Amino acid sequence: MFKRLVAVAGASAVVAGGLAFAAAPAHAVQAADLNATIALSNCSASLVRYPASVDGDRALMLTNGHCLPTMPSAGQVIQNVSASRSGTLLDGAGNSLGTVQADQVLYATMTGTDVALYRLTDTYGSISSKYGVTALTVNDAHPVDGAAMYIPSSYWKQVWNCSVNGFVPTLREDQWTWHDSLRYSSGCNTTHGTSGSPIVDSASGRIVGINNTGNDDGAMCTLNNPCEVAADGTTTVTKGQSYGEETYWFTTCLGTNRTIDLTVPGCLLTKPAGTGAVSVSSPGDQSTAVGTAVNLQINASGGTAPLSYSASGLPAGLSINSSTGAITGTATTAGTSNVTVTVTDSAGRAGSTGFTWAVNGGGGGTCTPAQLLGNPGFETGTAAPWTTSSGVIDNSASQAAHGGSWKAWLNGYGTTHTDTLAQTVTIPAGCKATLSFWLHIDTAESGSTAYDKLTVSVNGTTLKTYSNVDAAAGYQQRTFDLSSYAGQSVTLKFTGTEDASLQTSFVIDDTSIQTS
Repeated sequence: MFKRLVAVAGASAVVAGGLAFAAAPAHAVQAADLNATIALSNCSASLVRYPASVDGDRALMLTNGHCLPTMPSAGQVIQNVSASRSGTLLDGAGNSLGTVQADQVLYATMTGTDVALYRLTDTYGSISSKYGVTALTVNDAHPVDGAAMYIPSSYWKQVWNCSVNGFVPTLREDQWTWHDSLRYSSGCNTTHGTSGSPIVDSASGRIVGINNTGNDDGAMCTLNNPCEVAADGTTTVTKGQSYGEETYWFTTCLGTNRTIDLTVPGCLLTKPAGTGAVSVSSPGDQSTAVGTAVNLQINASGGTAPLSYSASGLPAGLSINSSTGAITGTATTAGTSNVTVTVTDSAGRAGSTGFTWAVNGGGGGTCTPAQLLGNPGFETGTAAPWTTSSGVIDNSASQAAHGGSWKAWLNGYGTTHTDTLAQTVTIPAGCKATLSFWLHIDTAESGSTAYDKLTVSVNGTTLKTYSNVDAAAGYQQRTFDLSSYAGQSVTLKFTGTEDASLQTSFVIDDTSIQTS
């Protein structure tokens, strides 16, 4: 984290009189500039508001927890503490508009996330009147993988442009651990002084995260060298990889008059030590086929960090990670189990949840092999039994079919457009099932930013998202294991989305869901 935080003595290194940009994406809808950012003595910050904030509310300043004068220790949460901190408000070009003053830390922590939210002495209306600046809005939804983004650093008066490159369930650095962290693509190799910079979604102009840390030297889980922690506890690092923390968490914890209330149901922000009971969310009853790999995340909240996870009654071959709560392994024996997961905090308080887990046996004559999808190659020339948006089933020569004459051609318009293709089937109990399809992606886009996307989902759960970045000549076969859905009705859905310019075609053919 400290590669993104600089000592006060380094402030003279800021380039005067200019705004620098790094690798601007061709399709950014919002202007990537320094508007509403705030330069601190050692970090970057921004002027922010909630979606429901009003002009009469006291304005807010967002930065990192590790940008506080004294960094919070692991497990520490700071709330409603008097503080005196000033910063320089900037316009879009990086010019100084004036000084804003904070009088209270409303919330700060470096546990679970790395944020500090200050209350300013001025209201939003007053700041707008004096400086002509409108605060950046904190988005109230989870960021989207592949979305274009930019990071404006008020400290360096520089803007980095890139895209979201997935999410890290557990990120660890020295004594601190963060969850569901944003990973950046290579365009955002942020540097010293960018701590606390907002992560802004290029399409909406809303804040989706806050720049946090990056791996300096390739070392493992040490100060300035965060590591990604897998569900089984193994750690990996990529030298130079940078990360941020999500900010929609704030919007899950708003009570009366838009104040932070950590007791609001569903609040994601880390709670102070010693407050609140441990609450464990039920994942619902589970169904898995013998021989199928499992990765099920158990979610808990409340209590005093760190939390410890344990489980009884798990099917043979499965185990739970005591630190992350991920249940992983391969189910080996058919049968139904009554599972209880218990989560205990550092103060000894515990919460639990229970659910059933059915493991369906494969082979042994219990499954009749079959291909379940109707009209799998679209050769009837009509959609049924698929449901589609208009014009998807196609036999034109512009995009060749993989086999026969017909295929499903999603998007390719070069304008803002969404296409869908879906079919519902039932996977018999006791069967293994494999989804396969042939996919060709053709695009007029260039570069490594995902502008146009194809999402493959089953019952609303995303299996994979492809984009213009995956374009290649010809068709490639894609396969997914659907054995965990045995005994269930499943809806397979392909959703293609295009932005406002430069076409990307997602062409699908010769689909199947094969049981065995």
